[in-house]
Order: sequence, then structure tokens, then C-alpha cells
Amino acid sequence: MAPAPLSQPMSLSLFASGAPTLATNASIARVDLDARCWIDLSNRWLLGADELLTQLLDTLPWTQGRRLMWGQWLDEPRLSAGVALTDRTRPAVLREMAAALSDIYGICFDSCFCNYYRDGRDSVAWHGDRIGRTVLEPLVAIVSLGGPRQFSLRPKGGGHAHSVLMHSGDLLVMGGATQHR
Repeated sequence: MAPAPLSQPMSLSLFASGAPTLATNASIARVDLDARCWIDLSNRWLLGADELLTQLLDTLPWTQGRRLMWGQWLDEPRLSAGVALTDRTRPAVLREMAAALSDIYGICFDSCFCNYYRDGRDSVAWHGDRIGRTVLEPLVAIVSLGGPRQFSLRPKGGGHAHSVLMHSGDLLVMGGATQHR
């Protein structure tokens, strides 16, 4: 079954329009979630984020996955596409973002996974990213593209949730034991 036609993003910020480029003056602020878990946040880390979203919507091979949940196979409530950063047909700014993050965090970011939440009904349940199954303290970097969206984290088993309203071009990096806890 082919996915529904992709809707084009609506620019909601002056900083999200124009050619995609990294902001040279963007600062990153660390938020400690507990003694072992943290997130780093940077507003407007990527300028021209809406243009990048349009490029990705037009060129990536978007698919809707299926997952076994609660004993039954369900469609994932989003579209996804993997991107090898060695692929020179993809926008150069993806490689620039990966290089900048590699410089900041001292690890190699060599691929990215794109998720497209088509509207307010698309979302995912509380989860940990798969990299947490094989890496002790993985870094997971997220660059938000498109309209504002709430991003929430909470401890496994429940507890106080930490929420961030992410706008187009904002960066959020999860580190420490965040994927495990």
C-alpha cells in the first residue's frame, strides 16, 4: 500500500525559511534530567529548516513500517526513511550537520534516520531508541523540521516527564544513560 501523499510544510518562522545552513552563533544548553541522563538543546541550530524539509519530502523513499505491539501487527503512525550520509545525492547540509555534531561530541555521526509526522495524529508511544540496545551511553541527535511539536521524555516505568516544544531548526541531543533509563 502506497503512503498517503506528503503534505508540504507551512513556514511558521522567519528563521526556518531560506537556504538550509547551520547557525554560526547557536549556543547549546545542557539540561540534566538526573545524575546519569541529560539532553542538550539549541534553538534555531539549523536555519532554513523548512526548505530542507521540502527537499527531503520530495526526494526520500518514505515508507510506513509495521510493528508488533500488544500482540498484533500495527502500522507505525509516521513515515520513515534512512539516509546514508555518504550518499552525495542527498542535501549537503545533512553531511554538514553530521560533521558539526561529530566535532562537538567527539563521535562519528555517519547516518541519519528521518521520521515524518504528517499531522497532529501521527506520534509514537514512550520508547527508547534502538541504539540503546547495543551502545552503553549512546548519543541520539534530533533536528526538528516543520511546525512546532512537543517532544517529551520520562523515566522508564513512569515518573515526571520533561517536555520541550521544538520548532523548525531546533536541535535536541540525548546522552548519558537517557536511552536506558
